[in-house]
Amino acid sequence: MTIKDINDKIISDAKIQASKIITQAEDNANNIIKKGEKEADNVKKIILYKINQEASLKKSKILTEANLEAKKTILLEKQKIMEDVFDKALESITKLNSKDYLNFIKKLILDNIERGDETIFTGSSDKNKICKDFIEEINKELKAKDKKGELRLSTSYLPIKGGVVIGSGKIRKNISLEFLLKKIREELEIQISKDLFN
Repeated sequence: MTIKDINDKIISDAKIQASKIITQAEDNANNIIKKGEKEADNVKKIILYKINQEASLKKSKILTEANLEAKKTILLEKQKIMEDVFDKALESITKLNSKDYLNFIKKLILDNIERGDETIFTGSSDKNKICKDFIEEINKELKAKDKKGELRLSTSYLPIKGGVVIGSGKIRKNISLEFLLKKIREELEIQISKDLFN
């Protein structure tokens, strides 16, 4: 074997060895790339899952807040409508013609006095309607029913829009229109709400 043959053999073996090393390196590189792509894909899936979870939570929170806000707005509107209904009821009573209004007040007084010697307080808006003559009329009816018939009309006015307050010493019985309508509202609010909004 000549030096040239030995040389060629070394070069040939080196090429084969280099080819094997390159192939193995390429395989290793491909495996690393595939592993990296798989890891990157897993990381991408985890990130997308987390983003979707977060987006879902945010969406749910936004929808919940929107629903609460809508319910709050609806409730406020319902309350405004209820206020209007009772304001109009108060207004319609105060705008009754004088005879009907006084008959209404007389019935309120007669149904709510106990002894017949109480003081009747009114609002300034009723000072021309509920007068001493009107109270004397009621006193006559009380005497006919064997009660004292000594009601007095107060000269001071209370901040009420209609109706009266009956006073006896330190005790006062509020039968003002505002108070009566408030009591009626408390009793009927659920039923009125059902009738108006269902």
